[in-house]
Amino acid sequence: MQRSTLVIFAALIADAAHVHAQGLLQGIITPEKAVPVINQTLAGTWIMELRRPGQPAGQPPVPNLIVANPDGTVIGSSADGAQTSAHGVWVRVGDRRFLQTMFVFNFNENRVLATITKVRINALVSPDGQTVRGTTEVVVMDRDGKVMATIPGGTYSGVRLSPEKPADFDAFQTEQ
Repeated sequence: MQRSTLVIFAALIADAAHVHAQGLLQGIITPEKAVPVINQTLAGTWIMELRRPGQPAGQPPVPNLIVANPDGTVIGSSADGAQTSAHGVWVRVGDRRFLQTMFVFNFNENRVLATITKVRINALVSPDGQTVRGTTEVVVMDRDGKVMATIPGGTYSGVRLSPEKPADFDAFQTEQ
């Protein structure tokens, strides 16, 4: 009698441990509070429209192409042609929130280095990961790195680029 009670008790403990393990796995994750890991990166190619600090409202934004690499580096080019390509870094600081720091060399009319610009950027990626918006702070330095001005108040918005099919895509795929 004692032995059968011991076997039943052992079976109940084993069953309870199994139920407890399932409860732990089911209860450890709170889906309604989970932050999805998708769109938690800037990595990709973006086209941006930049409104520089102090820019008149009627002036059109400056187009920029930005490539954010998965390793946290960034390369960008501006459509205004007055400066070099931008080089910098990015880091995730929160849910879909990022910081970037970019550097640009600016030249005078004789193509002599005139200033160095550091741009500090706050970025927020949309929940679907297809758009971004942010603010900028521009630090203008002389060629030796001495700060000449700090100008907050720039804004930008952008869209992530994706591959697109040309009109002959389906026919081309069947060619031998």
